[in-house]
Amino acid sequence: MSKNILIADDEPDMADFLKTALEADGYMVESAGSADAIVGKLKTFQADIILLDMGMPGLDPTTPARDVRNRTRTKAKILIMTGRDIAKEQKEGHLQGSDGALQKGAGMDSILKKVREIAPK
Repeated sequence: MSKNILIADDEPDMADFLKTALEADGYMVESAGSADAIVGKLKTFQADIILLDMGMPGLDPTTPARDVRNRTRTKAKILIMTGRDIAKEQKEGHLQGSDGALQKGAGMDSILKKVREIAPK
């Protein structure tokens, strides 16, 4: 049974890139480009994983994963995607509510590896 992934990124090119690669790997994928869209999608799409852009508009920029959990009560695993220093974000508490983080620009192989660790197909 394939796993469901919600890509929450306001950059359409990034969302499309991720969606194409994840679908090719056998995942069912939806995307959301805003905080309101995340809330709306999670009402009809049961995500196993949310790939959440750290700088998503409309979410608390200091703790976006915790904000998503508070708004939706989702049980999905949340992986923060960021171009910032992950160790620094962790130290400052900005990854609260998440199940890990991915470095944007690290390459699709790294993203797929982490997704497979969190939610094997």
